[in-house]
Amino acid sequence: MSEHVLRFECIMEPNGRWMVWDKKLDLPAQFSALALIGLCHHEAISLCDLLNETDTVDVRQNRAS
Repeated sequence: MSEHVLRFECIMEPNGRWMVWDKKLDLPAQFSALALIGLCHHEAISLCDLLNETDTVDVRQNRAS
């Protein structure tokens, strides 16, 4: 069983707000064409979890193809 490295992570910005970082692209993550920056901690964690779950499903589907 291989370990899947999570693509997205939450990072605190210098102003105390949060962003979701895309480690694959080395840029702030985007969702529906919106950059995920300036978020409260709860929003960042929720969106980060959602993106990581989606990315994991995509990886599994690509391996099955």
